[in-house]
Amino acid sequence: MKLFTRRRIYVNLILSITVSLLLILPMIFELMGYNPFGGMRKYGRQPLEISSILIVINQTIFFFAMIFLMLTVFTFDTRKFSWAKKILSGFIIGAGFYILFPMIGQLQPLKRENIPFPFGYGIPELLRSGEQNPFGRTIIRLDIRRIMEFTFLLATTGLIGKVFELIEQKQQVEIENAKLRAENLQSQYDVLLKQVNPHFFFNTMNSLASLVREGRKESALKYIGELSDTFRYVMQSSDRELVTLEEELKSLSAYCYLLQIRYEGKLFFNIDVNEPLKQMYMPVLTLQPLIENVVKHNAITQRMPLNVIIKGNWDDSLIVSNQKRPRKDKADNSGIGLKNLATRYKLLTGNEIIIEESEKEFSVILPLKNNELK
Repeated sequence: MKLFTRRRIYVNLILSITVSLLLILPMIFELMGYNPFGGMRKYGRQPLEISSILIVINQTIFFFAMIFLMLTVFTFDTRKFSWAKKILSGFIIGAGFYILFPMIGQLQPLKRENIPFPFGYGIPELLRSGEQNPFGRTIIRLDIRRIMEFTFLLATTGLIGKVFELIEQKQQVEIENAKLRAENLQSQYDVLLKQVNPHFFFNTMNSLASLVREGRKESALKYIGELSDTFRYVMQSSDRELVTLEEELKSLSAYCYLLQIRYEGKLFFNIDVNEPLKQMYMPVLTLQPLIENVVKHNAITQRMPLNVIIKGNWDDSLIVSNQKRPRKDKADNSGIGLKNLATRYKLLTGNEIIIEESEKEFSVILPLKNNELK
């Protein structure tokens, strides 16, 4: 991400112009012959001098430059420029302009009596010089009021920078939420699409037909029930993000039954998860795509049966592992499905899945959440 966007530059320019004009507004009123702090009471208009107008313009440009630089610093991306560096840079900018301030000249007070004005005529001098001590050296005294004004500008620009940062964080959260919803919808669509595509539908109906032909009525009825539960879980998960591991395992059990009928005597599942772990949370539709991935990329034959192990780990995580039996027909190995799952898992839980692979085994470790709100 860029340090600041073009739109932010425009906003900084507008804010800088506005604040600098507000700062020299009392001077403008004085030049026009008004007392801003006396109910706009006119106390006598004096002829405008070109020198006075130039000083007002110089000070406007001076404050505009200082405020714009401070705003630019305070609106940098915090991830690349920490707040400690921002504050230090803002202080250096303020100190530099504090030293340069006498170079722009000052308005001289008009000779009027009994006209109170808290800030004097024009902006007070930054450094008051011209008084000499007995040794002939100039005495320079710090203008406390000027220091307070510069400190106020530093704090104000810092506050504006913080507001910008909060707005950017809110926008980032909204973008991530939108991305998350898109990932969820895509994942649910992918799972549903795989279950209604001709290949899956053919295998499912073929397995069901085999049960009917063999007269295995109870198994056929159970197969239809599990198939119905699988579709129902996918369709009902459209408005959910996190579910308990117990819910995921229940749905997975139905899906695994369909696969075991299809690969009867060739595909086995070993699920070992304790009860406390089942109450922890994970993204909906996580396990089924993993099992689909196992079936897709591994050969499953009578001579080479495949074992899939799903077990809970001591560190509140779930491990899904299987033997590696690469298929000869070289199924799509792009890994897009697993990458999409990893992205969705990260967005929903803040945790990353861990993939471990050796010559003989492939494992995916899924960190679980203690509750849905965390």
